[in-house]
Amino acid sequence: MPMEKPEWKEVGGPDSWNIPPGEFTVFGTVWVWPEHAEHVNILYSKITSVALADPGTVYYCISRDQDDPAVFHFFERYQDRASFDAHNEHPLVKELLASGWTKDIKAVFAKAVEGQ
Repeated sequence: MPMEKPEWKEVGGPDSWNIPPGEFTVFGTVWVWPEHAEHVNILYSKITSVALADPGTVYYCISRDQDDPAVFHFFERYQDRASFDAHNEHPLVKELLASGWTKDIKAVFAKAVEGQ
């Protein structure tokens, strides 16, 4: 059964993101047009390889929803805002964002709870 998109506020541009200072996490969901889901899956595979090799990326995982193949979930952790910005400037990420394949993106930025 397809995952319904909840009524979340629209994700604005970089100036509207409330990114904590220092190391932080970002997680969320990407809804894509079903006819482009396989293209997005292939592109996310390439983006994941690049992100995992980036020294500013602490953790990076894209998961495809089990019930709706046109929904992807992301879990990312970066050393700082500059590392996150560098990731978003990568040509593959820009290609995805400019492709028109995504319907919506919901992102949450947070500080990780550290162990003692």
